[in-house]
Amino acid sequence: MKEVKDSRMLLVETSIYSFITGFGTELIDPSLSPLCKLLKIVGVLGITYYAYTWSKFDLLFKNLKLGVSTAYPIIKGKEKTEYSDIYRFTLPKGICLQDFLDKQEAIENSLGREVDIKYTYKTIQIEVYKENQKTHYDYEPTKISGDVPIIIGYSRRGELVSCDLSSGEPHVLIAGETGSGKSTTLRSIICNLILMSKVRLHLVDLKNGAELGLFRKCSNVDSFCRNMKQAKDLLMQLSIETDRRYDMFYEKDVKDIKDYNKKYKTKMLDYQILIIDEFADLHSDKECMSILKELARKSRACGIHLIISTQRPSATVIDGDIKANITNSLGLKTINGTNSSIVIDETGLEKLRGDGHGKFKRGGKIIEIQCPYLDVNRCRELIKQTYVEKDVQKSKQPTQEDLLNAIENM
Repeated sequence: MKEVKDSRMLLVETSIYSFITGFGTELIDPSLSPLCKLLKIVGVLGITYYAYTWSKFDLLFKNLKLGVSTAYPIIKGKEKTEYSDIYRFTLPKGICLQDFLDKQEAIENSLGREVDIKYTYKTIQIEVYKENQKTHYDYEPTKISGDVPIIIGYSRRGELVSCDLSSGEPHVLIAGETGSGKSTTLRSIICNLILMSKVRLHLVDLKNGAELGLFRKCSNVDSFCRNMKQAKDLLMQLSIETDRRYDMFYEKDVKDIKDYNKKYKTKMLDYQILIIDEFADLHSDKECMSILKELARKSRACGIHLIISTQRPSATVIDGDIKANITNSLGLKTINGTNSSIVIDETGLEKLRGDGHGKFKRGGKIIEIQCPYLDVNRCRELIKQTYVEKDVQKSKQPTQEDLLNAIENM
């Protein structure tokens, strides 16, 4: 079957033919010189236009069939940055951003570089990174601005990605399969909070303390739970504390913890984070899940925040209530695209390489990141300066009256 040529190739062939025809005719019959000059001008203009709109992507788009009929994307502009080259192309009618995303691996393989592909009004933007993303960053204690700052990782440009839970980003979900780097990512987040902030921490590790046990002696760890009973008591305690703080805000006529701390600087409330490793284990207890979801809904304004992680990101674990109230998600490698869609609302996590390679969804935007690596021994060396002698590691337990009142108010 005869190959169909794209419109720009037809243009350049026509332009060359026009120039040659004009040049040859003028030699044969000088009286036709005005017409011949016009043909040569048309030819030169056509060739110039082709040269101006040529890019190394032309053949690639054609081979990948990223076009409709004879219409393929044409370069509209190029911009150089410190980290990348950014190309902008026209978007022929009939193809869309998803067509390019489906071929992203083929584009990266052809260019030998990682790329980001975005849609901007009627154009496609392809950012080609000069260096592929680093696959390893050692954790280093890092001071970050904010009342409840947590480190997430490093972007493709090598820039630190972080978020402040006290500023519109109240809770975070971390999800990834075994080998995705979930444990070391959570370890680096907790280590940085202990070393670089005054936030009070409540840790829940239902694997009998195997993952988070090394933090239990740290001075700003107020609670450490390693079984279901302790976890339930802690959740109830935080629910009671949440109600107490809201009652206080009402009495003092303030709207949230920031307003309260600004007004009462000598009686400032501390920020607290509940961190749960493998919160799927709580699903067997409906009361625990009910309290957890209630905390996710109402605790943000009073300075109590959640970081929950799981290696089972299924629809039964991350249900509608969790997704609605924990909108910031750090997605690491998942088993399949279905689990990826549950975590970050799109596929892609199943294609990650593991070992802390992830995507962070915040405010509807997704950033590809590499989480820092921190092994247990180095973590222990960093935090041992914060160890204090503690009695039996327990949270302050609510009274029986407090528990009954809390259950009635649920």
